[in-house]
Amino acid sequence: MLQLKTIDTDVLVIGSGAAGLSAAAYAAQQQKNVLVLDKGAVGRSGSSVGAVQIAGLGDWSHEDDGIDSYLNDINESGRGLSDPELTQTLAEEIDVSLNHLIEWGLKLDKNENKEVAVSHTSGHSLPRSISAKKGKTGLGILHALRRKATKDENIHTWSDVITLELVKSSERVVGAIVFDLTDNHLYFIQSKATILATGGAGQLYPTTSNPVQSTSDGFSLGLGAGATLVDMEQVQFYPVSMVAPHSIAGFCISFYHYSKLYNNLGERFMEKYAPNTLEDATRDKLSIAIATEIAEGRGTENGGLLLDAQEEIEQVKKEFPHEHKLCRDRGVDLNTGRAEIGPAAHFMMGGVKINKEAESEVPGLFVAGETSGGLHGGNRLGNNALSECIVFGARAGLNGAKLAEEADVPQVDPSVLEKTEAQFKQILSSAEGEYRPYELKERIQSILGVHAGVLRNNDGLLKAQNKLEEVQKQFNQVKITNTAYYSREVLDYIEAGHMIRTAQAIVGSAAARKESRGAHYNTDYPEQESSLQHTLVNFSDNQINIRTAPVKGGL
Repeated sequence: MLQLKTIDTDVLVIGSGAAGLSAAAYAAQQQKNVLVLDKGAVGRSGSSVGAVQIAGLGDWSHEDDGIDSYLNDINESGRGLSDPELTQTLAEEIDVSLNHLIEWGLKLDKNENKEVAVSHTSGHSLPRSISAKKGKTGLGILHALRRKATKDENIHTWSDVITLELVKSSERVVGAIVFDLTDNHLYFIQSKATILATGGAGQLYPTTSNPVQSTSDGFSLGLGAGATLVDMEQVQFYPVSMVAPHSIAGFCISFYHYSKLYNNLGERFMEKYAPNTLEDATRDKLSIAIATEIAEGRGTENGGLLLDAQEEIEQVKKEFPHEHKLCRDRGVDLNTGRAEIGPAAHFMMGGVKINKEAESEVPGLFVAGETSGGLHGGNRLGNNALSECIVFGARAGLNGAKLAEEADVPQVDPSVLEKTEAQFKQILSSAEGEYRPYELKERIQSILGVHAGVLRNNDGLLKAQNKLEEVQKQFNQVKITNTAYYSREVLDYIEAGHMIRTAQAIVGSAAARKESRGAHYNTDYPEQESSLQHTLVNFSDNQINIRTAPVKGGL
């Protein structure tokens, strides 16, 4: 007999970063009942918290800047894979979204002339990056959105709850089955519209700039519901991340364009890879150059390279005080010495395929932020992550609310819920298995770190596919001994399931792309093909299915 408690809402938002809270705010403005979930603390976990700046347009923009210029930079950066409808939407609506945030309390950082401080970021043809809270822009945006949500009686929040799967009826998503870590109970949340905004997948790799929550849940949930993932091989590695000390490994250095990079021979190696831009290159080119230097034996003992910012240290302290202070506090004095840096898994350009309304191909399911795919193509421009979140979060919220106004939710077959409940309870009572969930997570990280990092090749990708199949089999033989409230083992188990499915999508897509393009660099195919192809991933009959399709000016 079904024991799941059912909770009803108009709009369900899974994830509470900048995309999720933006979606909630806009949906609630349409007088819809909104429930926001997060497996951590609502509005206080995920990648948005650590974002340094946001790119955009506004009254502060350079006199030569505008929609066309911004749009051109985004499309050029995407290496031909960006969806033109999505890029157009971002460029046209970013100023509106930013102004709404300012109305809701976001205070932009000012320069000595008390004007909005605008700085240059690699890949942008003009300076258009702005900040809040002295370089803690993501935190500033979340504070503004949390205040907005707290004041709105239509928004309800629920922390420490993780989503197992999305539920469908009559071919449309009608909610989700979730597990509350605080009471160890399963719940069915029935919704008229569901919005995925769970962030990225950095925890699939051994070194990442992402927080512990970034375990690729949304990509897996979308696949399980029948959505298509696009260009999942396009994993952006932040090229200049701290390697040592270990306490800040993966911490992103934003001021590399004010720095010089050297290998262990003392060579400023970017003179060879990008003589015109040097360190001010786009992230894909810089990551490949750094990874190549390290792979060919010109790295440090810690497996990194050296960053020297001494010549521009005053500018660094002025524009990036938080980063400068953190390095100093951890024993890295950038005033007089060099930092050890290397690539870290940072951002998923690929994701759930959406249109400009933030709709997936599955009725009832919207996706926003890093979980969505198609906007950034093969390389995301610096500081466009928050921009994407607030523009498409708004779109998802408004369109989710519109659907909730019109939709009649079809009845859910109780057997679907009963099956999930029975399977999950069986796992929780599995103390006789052979593998611990955290071990499987570590194996996934090792596999992708070795075979699907910045530099890839055919043999490595084949090995990765085979090893992930082994992990999939091991997942069916897990051992869980601690089922108390807030059990790390239970959380690891749920996350490991999402991680396996997403890792298979990434590796399979990488194997399917027979060229190097954007962040995907295969040493067996070092050149770009003349024809443009998307990789597309679906999931059916418990199998990952991957195909390619020509780029035809849009998805």
